[in-house]
This record gives sequence, structure tokens and C-alpha cells, in this order.
Amino acid sequence: MNLSHNTELMMLLGTIISILLSIIAYFLKQLHSNFRKMEQDMGFMKASIQLMKAELKSNYNLLRQRMEFLEDRNR
Repeated sequence: MNLSHNTELMMLLGTIISILLSIIAYFLKQLHSNFRKMEQDMGFMKASIQLMKAELKSNYNLLRQRMEFLEDRNR
């Protein structure tokens, strides 16, 4: 009787541990996919920021050229 009880107890503990490990694996998979998505979003944001910086620089240079033209014209 005692051996049967120990076997059932070990099976129950094994089942519980398997379920808990499955839950942990599921959440780790979700965490990993969230990090991958965040990495993609950061890459997109970085590209967008570089584009905005390039546009601002070109607009600044164009504005500076116009100001120089107007200053030369008024002399």
C-alpha cells in the first residue's frame, strides 16, 4: 500500500512540475516574441529619426541659402 501511495504521489508531483514548466515555457516564448517586436519597432523608429534628421538638415541648408541670397541681394 505504501509503495502504491508513493508512486501516485510521485506521478502527481511529476504532473504538477510538467504543468508549471509548460506555463513557464509559454511565458518565456511570449517574452521573447515581445522583445523581437520591440527590436523591430526600435529599428523602424531609428530609421524614421534618421530620415527626419536628414529632412531637417536639408531644410536648414535651404533656409540658410535663401537667407544668404537675400542678404547678398540687399547689399
